[in-house]
Amino acid sequence: MARDVTEVLNDLIQLDRDAIAAYDQAIQACEHAQTREMLARFRDDHGRHVVDLSAHVTSLGGAPAASRDLKGKLIEGFTAITSMGDHSALLAMRGNEELSNRQYEAALNEALTTEARAIVERNYADEQRHLAWIKDALSRKIWEQAA
Repeated sequence: MARDVTEVLNDLIQLDRDAIAAYDQAIQACEHAQTREMLARFRDDHGRHVVDLSAHVTSLGGAPAASRDLKGKLIEGFTAITSMGDHSALLAMRGNEELSNRQYEAALNEALTTEARAIVERNYADEQRHLAWIKDALSRKIWEQAA
């Protein structure tokens, strides 16, 4: 059974709200400016996702997801506990971005409006870019280069 478009988009809004909170924790844990700056950009992308998805949910006559759930608080807590420096913050965010990528990819398999599909595809491209940068930063050990 196909899910309602607003339900799919609200799940993504929730995901992006959770990501913002996790990025806030990871940014606080980072010691190097380059890492903090990139993670702040990614957090801001998630903020834009919330705005764009919420606007479309509203245009469809729905109510955008407005608050975080228990899962989001657990993700934020996990990120805070495991983020002690750039390396561990990037490891935590890699896991979070892998989750975001899976959920955005799954949303593209749902019956979406043309506009919703365009928004989800654009956001998914951001998620892929975030994950690629984090994986590259981990493989290059950027925290060692910045020291």
